[in-house]
Amino acid sequence: MPKKTKYLHKFLSRADHFVADIELADVLAISSGSGILSANGGEHLFDAVDPAQHPTLARRKNNDHNRRLAVRHLKASLCSGYIKDLYEDFNDYMQEVLESAARNGINPNRLIGSHKINIEANDLLAAGNWDNVVHMVARSIFRKLEDERNTKSLIQSMDAKLGLGLDQEILNSALPYFELRHLLVHHDGIADADFCQRFQDFGAAAGEKISVEFNMVSAARTAIVALAKHFDSKVLQHQLVKATELQ
Repeated sequence: MPKKTKYLHKFLSRADHFVADIELADVLAISSGSGILSANGGEHLFDAVDPAQHPTLARRKNNDHNRRLAVRHLKASLCSGYIKDLYEDFNDYMQEVLESAARNGINPNRLIGSHKINIEANDLLAAGNWDNVVHMVARSIFRKLEDERNTKSLIQSMDAKLGLGLDQEILNSALPYFELRHLLVHHDGIADADFCQRFQDFGAAAGEKISVEFNMVSAARTAIVALAKHFDSKVLQHQLVKATELQ
């Protein structure tokens, strides 16, 4: 089995756990549709609803339409949450790799580049040891990259700082799903003209909400996991992290 950083292992494990949540929601949808969760003539949407513990569900009329709406909303929320989490977890992965590479002695000039940072002397003294200083520096650099609010630029800056030589096609395949996260967070998932122009093959229409269903989540996972594995392979190729941080 090929080696990988422990940071990629963490990223992949979180991705798998969230997929299990979405699959569970699908199982609940199937069970609900088959009548397993609600007896005929029951008082509430689902037999296990307790008005004291589930007052919102208890107020809804007991019918198949409301059951379908409840389960559909759960699946949609989980799918949207997964897109958001993939973005956040990939950023966490890159940040951890950057810090690990800094601890491993990457060229400081390459690491800092044009992203100069200032650290107060009292913060340095309070750090206590060299690893904590490296942690502060790496996190400060990554925050500077994030502040530019451009996902493609962030990843390309990481590529340049670490000297990876990423395949731009693999990066471009993941970009629509990273940008979809921004639409979900800031625009309730409604596509704008810029998104539609940049990602024409995505099939979104300006002013319309993008449907985030299981197929969309599956495609996002495939593209972003492929990018993470490619990124990690380059990290290992260039020996940017210590052997103790591999699995």
